[in-house]
Amino acid sequence: MLRRMLRACRPITRRLALAPRVLLEEMPDAPGLFTQYRELLATGHKRVPGGWIYDGDFYPDYLTVGGASCAIRPTALQWCQGRGIDMGAGLWQLPGAVPIDIESGPGVRNSLQSIPDASQDFVFSSHCLEHIADWQAALRGWVAKLRRGGVLFLYLPHPSCKLWLPSNPAMAQHHKWSPTPEMIKRALDELGIRLVAGDDGPDHYYSFYVCGRLHA
Repeated sequence: MLRRMLRACRPITRRLALAPRVLLEEMPDAPGLFTQYRELLATGHKRVPGGWIYDGDFYPDYLTVGGASCAIRPTALQWCQGRGIDMGAGLWQLPGAVPIDIESGPGVRNSLQSIPDASQDFVFSSHCLEHIADWQAALRGWVAKLRRGGVLFLYLPHPSCKLWLPSNPAMAQHHKWSPTPEMIKRALDELGIRLVAGDDGPDHYYSFYVCGRLHA
């Protein structure tokens, strides 16, 4: 019986052996977990049960699987209501928002340029701005899409989290700079955004958020 089963499997085994090898992270819309795992191992991070050791500190696995927006979603939804966009949504768009992303997820079909100026009730973004070298210009572009009284909600990695600093070899090609609550608040003030809520953190996701409203 076992021999017959093995003989039946041989054609399938041969086809699999000849099939082109594709890394998990190269599959369409693959979560960043697979790429992140290889990069962390390649840059000297120590794997331990439940997470990683970097520069003497432990960081849990959930920081490396993507979906940071899920950690702030309940708070964000209190402010992000009506018509809005999620900048850098990836695979985890904010409910009710139009996703916009240049790399992955349904947002790759959308562009910021297609959104009329002064048309949105809110702009939400989670762990995106630190990927943009000219982040001040990006913020100006996002704010331009807000109607008067519209809300800008930003969720960002806290500077105390060494895992996400640009100086970390695993992040060097991803994170262009390290936001601080003070820098973000100052930038929003210069753009006419009045602070209405925030948490300087770090929260349980080693992050902070700033929420402001465009002057009416």
